[in-house]
Amino acid sequence: MRNLYYIAIEGPIGVGKTSLVKLLAEKLDARTILEQFEENPFLTDFYNDP
Repeated sequence: MRNLYYIAIEGPIGVGKTSLVKLLAEKLDARTILEQFEENPFLTDFYNDP
């Protein structure tokens, strides 16, 4: 039986999260699940001026 592991990567915009995930997936022969940021209802409010 194959053991399954999950790795979560988080951080601010533009720090290289996607690049890191792609590199790890290639090296570990892993599947990636990227955030669908377009569907996040909180980002617009978060980045608006107060």
